[in-house]
Amino acid sequence: MDSSIIWQVEHYHTLPSTNDYCIEQAKLRKKLNLAVLTDFQTAPRGSRGRGWVEPTGNLALSFLYWPSFSIEQVSWVPFIASLALYDAVDELCGSSADLYIKWPNDLVYQNKKIAGILIESYVQYPDILEWLVFGFGLNIHSAPVIEGKELGCLKDFFNKDLPQATEVSEKVREYLTYWIICLIKGKQAFIRESWLQRSLPLDTSLIVNQGNNSYKGKYKGIDNRGFLLLQTQTAIESFSAGELLCLGQSRDK
Repeated sequence: MDSSIIWQVEHYHTLPSTNDYCIEQAKLRKKLNLAVLTDFQTAPRGSRGRGWVEPTGNLALSFLYWPSFSIEQVSWVPFIASLALYDAVDELCGSSADLYIKWPNDLVYQNKKIAGILIESYVQYPDILEWLVFGFGLNIHSAPVIEGKELGCLKDFFNKDLPQATEVSEKVREYLTYWIICLIKGKQAFIRESWLQRSLPLDTSLIVNQGNNSYKGKYKGIDNRGFLLLQTQTAIESFSAGELLCLGQSRDK
């Protein structure tokens, strides 16, 4: 596996937020690629500004990366992040037809979310991508309680010895390096195809929520921009953003 990106690895017992720590380091303009793991977050952040109480024993991991690819390739960053996390879990826990990626970068097992990814970046005017932060949260031993969310953890589904957060972080770092290199080399088509192989089955029933609007239809994959494709009663609609409710289905591996 390609290891041409050098990461400075830092492990802390407690941090407010691994993403916030990486952003603070980026603002110091020390151009180091960081991999930051903490045993416990006191102020974790998720997508759409959601917070929660972080259980112990789970993965709280962030990477600060100074990109070598163009601003036009940024739309594929959530996809390489989800590929890295999927591949790490798949290797450590064993292949399963019930593990899949829900667009764009949630990890789901038996229709329960077990992991999420928060991507943050800074773009210098007009179009220079300065830095990226990849934030990974994986429920290993327990799931946080978040109102309105059906969450699970690896312990719910796997009888074998569970990997420690340090093991998962090492594998995520290996796979993230690999997928970043793929993006640098312009392999968006390969990234798209690899992501589709790991995503939920085509024709799965979905609801896409965008603000006060909801759209129901069948999942038709993603287009060449990474937009979600949804077959509604009238047409195939594309979505660049939105929150998905998956109505459930397993995939053969």
